[in-house]
Amino acid sequence: MSAANWGTGQLLGVVDTGINPTHPSFATGQVSQTLSTCAAVSFRCSNGFRDDNSHGTAVAAIAAGNKPFAWNASYGGYTTTAGSVISVAPNANIVAKKVLNASGSGYSTDVANGVRKAADAGASVINVSITYGNTADMVAAINYAASKGAFIVWAGGNSNVALLNGANTNGLTAQAISRLVFVGSVSPTNAKSSFSNTPGSGKLVNTNGQTTGYSLRWLVAPGESILAPYTTAGTGTWSYWSGTSMAAPVVSGSLLLLQSAWPILKTRGTSIDLLLATATDLGPAGADSTYGVGLVNLGRAFQPYGTLSVTRANGSTIALSSLTGSMISSGALGSMASVQSKLASYTALDTYLRNFTVNLSGLIKSPAAKASLNALPTNVNKGPRAIKLADGRELAYWQGPGDSPRDHLGEFGFNEELASQRQQGFAMFTDAGGTSIAMGYGYPAQYAFTRAMTGDENLAWLSHDSALPDLMNLSQGGALVAAGLPLSQSLRFAASWSNTAATEAGRNGNWSPSWATPEAQGIQLGMNYQLTQMFSTGVKIGALTEQHGLLGSTYDTHSAMSLGRNNSMSYAATLGMRLSANHHLLFEGGFARTSAAQADGLFAGTSRIRSTFWSASYQQTKLLASRDRLTLSLRQPLRVSQGNINVTSTMIAEDGEAYLVHESASLRPDGRELEQRITYALPTGKLSDMTLQASYRKDANNIQGDNDASVGMIWSTRF
Repeated sequence: MSAANWGTGQLLGVVDTGINPTHPSFATGQVSQTLSTCAAVSFRCSNGFRDDNSHGTAVAAIAAGNKPFAWNASYGGYTTTAGSVISVAPNANIVAKKVLNASGSGYSTDVANGVRKAADAGASVINVSITYGNTADMVAAINYAASKGAFIVWAGGNSNVALLNGANTNGLTAQAISRLVFVGSVSPTNAKSSFSNTPGSGKLVNTNGQTTGYSLRWLVAPGESILAPYTTAGTGTWSYWSGTSMAAPVVSGSLLLLQSAWPILKTRGTSIDLLLATATDLGPAGADSTYGVGLVNLGRAFQPYGTLSVTRANGSTIALSSLTGSMISSGALGSMASVQSKLASYTALDTYLRNFTVNLSGLIKSPAAKASLNALPTNVNKGPRAIKLADGRELAYWQGPGDSPRDHLGEFGFNEELASQRQQGFAMFTDAGGTSIAMGYGYPAQYAFTRAMTGDENLAWLSHDSALPDLMNLSQGGALVAAGLPLSQSLRFAASWSNTAATEAGRNGNWSPSWATPEAQGIQLGMNYQLTQMFSTGVKIGALTEQHGLLGSTYDTHSAMSLGRNNSMSYAATLGMRLSANHHLLFEGGFARTSAAQADGLFAGTSRIRSTFWSASYQQTKLLASRDRLTLSLRQPLRVSQGNINVTSTMIAEDGEAYLVHESASLRPDGRELEQRITYALPTGKLSDMTLQASYRKDANNIQGDNDASVGMIWSTRF
């Protein structure tokens, strides 16, 4: 009742003996004195639509009485406490159409006219707690009311026989049958009331000759000892009523609640079908000749029915259970809190197109904190060994672990079938004239490109150790090619190409194989100018193409979270300082622009995105030993500073129909990562070395409040 706002906005038509509009069970003005009328044609109503029998007022109060009951009462298996609201839809409005006289008598022409008048008054549900007849005027009235969008709830009758003694009803339209339901009565223990009629074996035959058994349009509801007003005995008098007349308004009130919560049920004409589909089966399995479809179950009717689905940007739907793909965010995007907020209260539709709120925020996975995975550099991140030849040439090389099963003995989660079988390694050759060429696989790109661009090994080491996560950092770990050449004594030009390796998600089998292919490719061009012996400056331009990722995020190309292929450009400047032979400084910073993306899933695309990055690093060699190296760095990794994503959202119009909108959510992270790092590397022998490292990150991965610190040591040797 609360979820449906107590039936607010619905109008119940009561075709009966009239209603006493001032009865304490109704709110002031709840029973419309403007729309309520005497609809009888066989007799004259001396008191207008007012009830002089009590039956109509009782029926209306069961369906939509507004005021709490004033006393404690217990009778016939029910207990009512003072202060209870004992109707079904207490905030619905009511219109009375009086068609029976003070003795409860009338003709089919009176009832048929009342049904028509209730439909003309705009009633969405018309309750008829009167004996049903299949006369031509009654059939025509039902057809008329259905054509006006009304649902008709008809009491099944109290003669303990099959409806119409098994006779068929002819002439109803298919639309009318879909908006018509008969109601039988059950006791508090859900057994058929002794007086209640049953659906029997009769049928509704529509105007096209198609048949529908009464049992398929028959519900049962409580109809014994129902507490309701007895106005002819006094304004404050209540009584216990029994009959299918009392069961019918329980169903009518249920329809009012459902339509108040979901107007689409009225718009599409499916309110009664939903109640039938969610009824509790009684008697033999399926629809039967005693209980019909079963007991009205409003609790079940308020739950999603069938498959919950969400709507993609292209208008197609996808079952909620099929949303297996997700997006792993990246440090540049942080936790995507704004997007998660919108996904946390996302609208899904059930089989009846009713809207339900679901939490899809779990489809966004925050990036893992590196410190929780490995606080220190591993062999993969070791710098190259350099060999200087007598004629000025130089060879730098590095060899890492392979991808054969023997290289992964004891490694948790290693999947041999997804292994790339590629040996990790790096080699760079520089001739006497300063021309460099490098190739590698699985090696960070910073060293090779900075060495090619500046021609300075120390600046290359600084760039490598600071590991500035700029845009081009997103295309490393796979193949690498770099080249540099001097254009003059002071000016150098460099170019590189790199791509990403198979993702770890693909390796451990958590994602589909399509995630395990190279995701990004980057091309970078740079020029460096030696201003003085102490200062050099450079500019870098990079282009990055991500196949199924955005700024380092990862998603399945075929999932509803996909943003397709994305292209970005980066622009950076560098300043290198040679303070002495053993002291060097390097400043790097810039910004990146990512083109707007188009998508057809839960995301409709993105705006143009701007990101920034910078780092400052200092290196001192020969601090305690001839070949040791101390590095201090401060950096802000790649971080989105401007940009939005359009989340495809389902909105509900006043008539309940769903329509799509694209709600903008900011991609700017709520935090700003700043990392301070100190690293000391010391060779301990010809084939061994030791590395000490400590770091602190504020707002790690650009997630506000996620701070971490790490400290540790690695000692390695080769045999």
